[in-house]
Amino acid sequence: MIKFFRKIRQNLLMENKTGKYLKYAIGEIVLVVIGILIALQVNNLNEQRKANDFEVKILKEIRNNLQTDLTEIREDLELMVDINKACLSVKNHLLTLDEPTDSLSVSSAILRVTPHFNPINSGYNLLQSRSVGIIKNDSLRNSISYQYDILYPYYKTYEDERGRFHALHSETQLLEYFSMNYDINNPSAYYGFYFDISKEDYQKLKKDSKFIKLLNAIAFENSTIQSRGKRVENSILELIDKITIELQNK
Repeated sequence: MIKFFRKIRQNLLMENKTGKYLKYAIGEIVLVVIGILIALQVNNLNEQRKANDFEVKILKEIRNNLQTDLTEIREDLELMVDINKACLSVKNHLLTLDEPTDSLSVSSAILRVTPHFNPINSGYNLLQSRSVGIIKNDSLRNSISYQYDILYPYYKTYEDERGRFHALHSETQLLEYFSMNYDINNPSAYYGFYFDISKEDYQKLKKDSKFIKLLNAIAFENSTIQSRGKRVENSILELIDKITIELQNK
């Protein structure tokens, strides 16, 4: 093709058709420019398609991560319900019964439980490795950043506080009166956990007013985390819905 155009230009020059040569040269330049613009447009379309495909991939992975997070936070919230019930059960047991029972053994073991939420960040980490700007929907991009950069870390601070409270207060008090046991085959145990207490220690425990205060504190700490956990659950559900809608529009 290049040889063909060169031959035309040479013939026009040899025939002294300068005017036609200039028109032809201008036309050839225009064709070259058009060709370059078309090539650039095609390249831009290809790059845009790749970016769109990557955005879809990222959004799907983040949604999958969130669905796993949702399952875990709901399991944690169920454990928190059990902890609140256990606090009330142990308190009522101490106030109304003169001897320890299997119910006390299980309920006191539940007080040892400290649910811990571990969100999956693989999708968000992949997004950050490229650029959060690849998510074109501003509202959705902000929601994703808020979930991973603010809400999850904020929830973790409450979990860390509960962990410190448990280590400094709950653990020492429970060990003072109870013997911790684990037997996955014990049908009355809580996920294999149960605590033993002697009759002598139980009588001491009944007279320990500080332990009742501890039960109230455990319930308070647990309810605080529970409230934050429900907020995390709702935020996950909302973000999953937003991502699903965005993917449907792709």
